[in-house]
Amino acid sequence: MTRKDIAHLVSRKTGLSKKDAEAAVAAVFEAIRESLISGESLTVRGFGTFGLKYQRARKGRLINTGQVIPIPPRVRVYFEPSPHLQSAVAQKKELLERFSKK
Repeated sequence: MTRKDIAHLVSRKTGLSKKDAEAAVAAVFEAIRESLISGESLTVRGFGTFGLKYQRARKGRLINTGQVIPIPPRVRVYFEPSPHLQSAVAQKKELLERFSKK
């Protein structure tokens, strides 16, 4: 699903014009982005939490040469779904069948 698909759904469910729905969806994603860039986590009740995690520096190895290379520390974005979202997805048995075939 793309951003335009989400805007189309918002437009249908709210009666907003497509242009207004696209602007609303863009504003929500921009708010999430700004929150994370400023170092804050963002919780949407009933949906989940977007947050940041520190990943320490470590050593990696190039597979083809075996050379050890340093991997610098970084901050990673994570999403943790709410229990409500988790249970809603878990109740869809067709998803289990669809993803178990891969």
